[in-house]
Amino acid sequence: MKKSIAILLSLIMALGLAAPALAEAEAIKESASGFWYVEADEASGQKRISAASKDKFIQADGLYFKDLNGNGTLDVYEDWRQEPQARAEDLVAQLSVEEKAGSLFFSAVFGKNGSTVSNLTGEVTGGTEGSSGIPYVDDPEKSLYSHEISEFVSNMNISPMAYQIQDMKVNTFIAAFTGTPKDQLDLFNKIQAIAEDTPHGIPALFSGDRSYDTWGGMIDMAHYATGVSHDPDLLYELAYRYAREDVALGYHQVFHGYGNEIGSWYGDDPLYISVMSVAETKGYEDAGFQSHSKHFIARGGRSNYAGAHSEANLFDSWMIAWKAVIEAGTQFIMMNTGAGIHGVTEAGQGLPAYLDKLTMDYLRNDLGYDGVACLDWPLDIGSLIARPGVTVDGVQVNTLSGEEIYALMLNIGIDMFSALGIVPGTDTSAYSDLGFRRGMPELVGLALEKGLITEEVLNAHVTRIMRIKLQYGLFDDTYHAWEDALKLIGNETYQADYSVIPMNNAEIDALRDPEIAALEQKLMVESTIMLKNDGILPLAAGTKVYEDSNNGNIKEAERAALAERMTVVESMDEADVVLLHVTAFNDAYDVMVEEAQEAGKPIILIFEGTVGRNGAQGDPYYAQVSAASAVLTQTYNNTPDHGSSVGAFYRYVTPSITVDMLMGEKDPAGRTVFEIPYVIGDLLFSNKELAYDVGMDPATRLYLTMMAKENPIGVPNNMGDPMYTANFGMSYAKPADISLSLLSVDKDYTIEVRENNGRTSTVTTVINKVQKAGVPFKVSFVAQNNGGSGTCTAQICEGETVLAEKFFGLNGDGAWR
Repeated sequence: MKKSIAILLSLIMALGLAAPALAEAEAIKESASGFWYVEADEASGQKRISAASKDKFIQADGLYFKDLNGNGTLDVYEDWRQEPQARAEDLVAQLSVEEKAGSLFFSAVFGKNGSTVSNLTGEVTGGTEGSSGIPYVDDPEKSLYSHEISEFVSNMNISPMAYQIQDMKVNTFIAAFTGTPKDQLDLFNKIQAIAEDTPHGIPALFSGDRSYDTWGGMIDMAHYATGVSHDPDLLYELAYRYAREDVALGYHQVFHGYGNEIGSWYGDDPLYISVMSVAETKGYEDAGFQSHSKHFIARGGRSNYAGAHSEANLFDSWMIAWKAVIEAGTQFIMMNTGAGIHGVTEAGQGLPAYLDKLTMDYLRNDLGYDGVACLDWPLDIGSLIARPGVTVDGVQVNTLSGEEIYALMLNIGIDMFSALGIVPGTDTSAYSDLGFRRGMPELVGLALEKGLITEEVLNAHVTRIMRIKLQYGLFDDTYHAWEDALKLIGNETYQADYSVIPMNNAEIDALRDPEIAALEQKLMVESTIMLKNDGILPLAAGTKVYEDSNNGNIKEAERAALAERMTVVESMDEADVVLLHVTAFNDAYDVMVEEAQEAGKPIILIFEGTVGRNGAQGDPYYAQVSAASAVLTQTYNNTPDHGSSVGAFYRYVTPSITVDMLMGEKDPAGRTVFEIPYVIGDLLFSNKELAYDVGMDPATRLYLTMMAKENPIGVPNNMGDPMYTANFGMSYAKPADISLSLLSVDKDYTIEVRENNGRTSTVTTVINKVQKAGVPFKVSFVAQNNGGSGTCTAQICEGETVLAEKFFGLNGDGAWR
């Protein structure tokens, strides 16, 4: 009896001792994606946390945390219950100077702005500078785990991740991977495991230029199309859904928005720019994706800030959208590589915004921005110390040393320095043969040692960076499970077999979220602008169409779609209409037009419109519009931004949807965001920061400029002489109703002296000016449109003879010009 009791007591004791261990084993689970995690639990307040090593987990107050620095206790920065600011301050207090300096550098995975991470059987095409090749696929071991400064892989120098993270203490990177969703997720997890194996376990932050990189290098967001759609709700929904998928794979932020710059894909109107920029920013942020707005004040679009400014320097116009995106919660701002405030006000200085104290003071103080400010890419230390310009304090920038240039930027408010590879030492001429855009963290330490920066300044920058990482949960739930991501990004077909690698549009649409594909199709229609229709559209089924293009992909794909609904003929002589779908107005296009005109066939023109950077033609001008009976501008283009492209993806509006619009089954709903000139000169003479001044005489332009200076959002859209005003787009459903009135010509006056009863009087009479044969004269009139947007050709006739005519587009709903 006593023996039985003893056995029972020992069993109870054994079970009692095992209970906590059993509970721990049940709480800490292993993911099929190769990491360990603790699920969130609403009842206990437990937050979901994940780590590469099971040994990283510790308990406190009945909850689980990660012992990132391995000291066996729960530090403030490890306690997810604490506020991000307090956690960041605690972490920074523990970091060495080397760790702080490394955290200030925004480098690139493998030293490349984009890397191929899947074996795509040679179907990788294109690529931007520094992004070609497949280093990871060719040698994963060297790419990830080497501690050499550089490795030679795929015929190029790469910067290994273990070296960058563990030796140089860097923890923020450009990724923009090209490859399948799972391969991207797995690689992110592997890099995070390298970061976890550092003294303080600081996780890596991954960014990229692509707003939609779930299917890396296959498709991207069609940014300009969203502007032309005039549909902020659609923009928000697409940005949110794209971002949600990217976050599920392991991306943390995107180098967008970009439309907040005047002259970019949201046009010239500051109010419209701000509405769309806020929709995009909130779409990212609401999905847990950090927005990284660029480039303060402005670098891109149709012109940079210095090149775009008018005589009045409409600074307040630029700030409307910047204020809006800051209030909408953008977490990062990329600085302008061109001139900032000082570079514009002090003529000839050419000082970049990231070196300009006036620009940074305005951003930090006037706009109240407390997020991370970083440099554009890629800025090598050699280029930084060679920049021309004089600071507001009178310092010639190109006389500064490496440590002095870093100190200058930190002291005026820059947080992070861009690079494509990190190198050791303080010699700014070293390692230039590697081909990287080099960052040198040891120069920051040297700046501190020399007293060029204070420890307080250095800590403030690192704290800001770490606070944002903590705010978005990077320290806590660092890793991503494929089974979770798969439910979000793919349909049932893809979930059943995710080994399929889509290489064309049909394949990818058969695998991914059908709701995203439907939204994109909606955008294709909403971003197609009908600029002209002389009654030739819509086309009837069976119409004989001769189709041609100066783009082989368009020609092949569209001809197949047309053949399903119409009769595609092999010569213009057989055709009812000639359809020319082009990406540029080049010699090949001119030949097509000449042949169609010789054959006496009406032309339907479809042009792939762009923002038209650096003076390039982004819209059809009068020479192209006048030759066609109907004109559609399509702006949808999902070519991946930076890195490489994959496979045979069709980058434009799906051809079957284009055919639907040609036949009137879908109604093009796009509207211009820029005024379209008759000729390039009208555009070149306009002020690039001033909305709606195309074709204006100098006096009226100055008047409009002063109106914009007084009220940046009250500029009228009908005072110049563009071929098409902004917000123009014709519709089948709402035809134009244009009337002409108030005809006038130049006036003159006569003076007649009369005598009556010995008195002399003078009579002055205003008359229409007498015109001389062969001398041109101006006739003015008012056109008003009470229908939908439309075009009109006003003519002056003598009998049946047309003496002069004027073609123009006019917005609807009572618009006039």
